[in-house]
Amino acid sequence: MSHKRIGLFGGSFDPIHLGHLAILRSFLSSGYIDELWLLVNPHPPHKQNTDASYTDRLNMVDLATKEISECLISRIEEDLPVPNYSYKTIDYVIDTLGYPEVYFCLGSDSIDSFRSWKDYEKILERVRLLVAQRKADFTLPVYLKSKAVLVEHELMTISSTDLRGKLQMGEPLDEYLHATTIDYISKHNLYR
Repeated sequence: MSHKRIGLFGGSFDPIHLGHLAILRSFLSSGYIDELWLLVNPHPPHKQNTDASYTDRLNMVDLATKEISECLISRIEEDLPVPNYSYKTIDYVIDTLGYPEVYFCLGSDSIDSFRSWKDYEKILERVRLLVAQRKADFTLPVYLKSKAVLVEHELMTISSTDLRGKLQMGEPLDEYLHATTIDYISKHNLYR
C-alpha cells in the first residue's frame, strides 16, 4: 500500500491549454498532494465525441506536462468499462491500486454541475475534493464545506471549446497553448 497522497484530475483536454497547466501547478503547490494523476477521458460520458482522438489528446498532455515531474499521465480509465464515471475510477485507485489518500481535483466551474454527476455521493464518501477557484466570487456550497478544500488559483478565462473555434479560424494561440501543443496540432493537422 502506498503512502503517497494522490490527486486525480480528469478531463477531455481537447486540447490541453495553459489554463489547465496553471490549475495543475495550483493543485501541486496546495500542499495536499504529492502526485497529480492526469486522467485523459477516453470516452467522456457527458460529451458525444471529442475533436481530437484519445491518442492525440494523450500525446498533447504528455508533451505539455513534461516539465512538471509530479504530474503523471494515467491511462487507467482506458481499461475501465464504458461508460466510466469518476466514482468508479476513484474506487479503482483506492481499492485495486491501494492508494488510501486520494483527492479528486476539479475546477470551481465544475461544482455547478457536480450534483448531477453519476453517483456523486459515492465520490464524497471516498475522497475529499480539491477545488481550484476559477471565478473570483466563488464560494463552496454548504453541502461541500466539510468535503472540499478551495485551492488558490490564478484566474484565467480560457476554455478548450473557445480554443477549438480559434484553431478552426486559424488564429494564433501562443498566449493560450504550450509550444509543444501548438507544434503537435500543426504536425497532425488537428482542429481544422
